[in-house]
Amino acid sequence: MKPIIAFLTFFLSLTSFAQELPSPYESGFEFPIGAKFTIKLNTADPENITYSIIKFEQFTEIIDSFDHDDLFEKDGEEGTIDFYFCLGSNGDTEAEKNKNMKVLLLFKNRTKLSLKYFSEIQLNEEEEFKETSNVGAHPGAIGNEMWPYMINMIRIRDFKISK
Repeated sequence: MKPIIAFLTFFLSLTSFAQELPSPYESGFEFPIGAKFTIKLNTADPENITYSIIKFEQFTEIIDSFDHDDLFEKDGEEGTIDFYFCLGSNGDTEAEKNKNMKVLLLFKNRTKLSLKYFSEIQLNEEEEFKETSNVGAHPGAIGNEMWPYMINMIRIRDFKISK
């Protein structure tokens, strides 16, 4: 586990989100592993939903993969989605925790909309982004995506209202 923490700390020291917040509204953005962020949706044109990043901070904690609902504040701004893109694990021993390490994308949809979106992952800096499946985002619900391998960045783009 210590090598993973050292790598994550080193990577985060090299990666920064240098943009001023809130960001301009765009159709998508990329986020590094070890990030906690909130986006605000602009749904004025339901066929062309854009979003702004209104909060962004590093998040280096390794969380429990299956017990993490308490990460999200009970109340939040309507029309936003809170995200954690981080490492998670579970187990009783360090060996079990190392074996069960996963990359997680956790989110709480604070909109009244069922949403679908595209997500793409980049495994390392030299590779192109590859599309990955997701469950969408349902009104008021906490969502969870999980990968058993290291991911460098995630791109979240092209939100649409689910019908």
